[in-house]
Amino acid sequence: MVIDDGHSDPLAHGARLPGPERVMRLTPRRRAADPGLVLARSICHELRPPMATLAALLRALEEAPEPRRSEITKLAAEHVAYAGAVLSQAAETAYGFRADAMPAETLRRVLPSTLATTPDVSTSASRAALRWPVHPAHTRQILTNLAGNAVRHAPGPVRLSAAVRARRLRLAVVDQGGPTPALHTALRRRTPPPDDRGLGLWVVRQLVGSLGGTLRARQLTPTGLAMEVVLPRYTG
Repeated sequence: MVIDDGHSDPLAHGARLPGPERVMRLTPRRRAADPGLVLARSICHELRPPMATLAALLRALEEAPEPRRSEITKLAAEHVAYAGAVLSQAAETAYGFRADAMPAETLRRVLPSTLATTPDVSTSASRAALRWPVHPAHTRQILTNLAGNAVRHAPGPVRLSAAVRARRLRLAVVDQGGPTPALHTALRRRTPPPDDRGLGLWVVRQLVGSLGGTLRARQLTPTGLAMEVVLPRYTG
């Protein structure tokens, strides 16, 4: 292209100035989460509550009178078994195989060790719910995570309820908080979170799904939040 320098307007010569060039914006590609790292984080997250409770039970055992020692020892043994189940589940995931199905237990047997990790949570359960067969390790993990989240992040009292309706076990953890954008994101997330925020809820979703159940968050009126889990009968 030749432009007459003596003319102030190059367009008078039929020349076209180049238009603005398109700029390609490069965004960093998100790296897929390392499965091994996710597994390690999940193990640490799931073992934290039972290990803290086990340490507290052992301290209480030293000072407890004789009639209470057997009760505390039984709770401690249940938390050791729970920790072992978490590690076994991690081994199944790491090596790509599944062990034999865990025998079913009633919700009545699962609740005491679950509530020992969150002693400030009040509980109400129907007789039918207490007799309902559940996967012991997964149900403990589900309730421990939901109750622990409510105690840590929501104001006011926390309540756990269990009932049977339409041939399904319905568990609800109710607190005085409300739905937040972070909660909605955690409930829709398809991959593990990049850090510990939302990791417990992601674990709950995987466990509930593996049992053929559902999980939802429901806002209460006038205030409050209910995390509701619906589970079919577990047959082992």
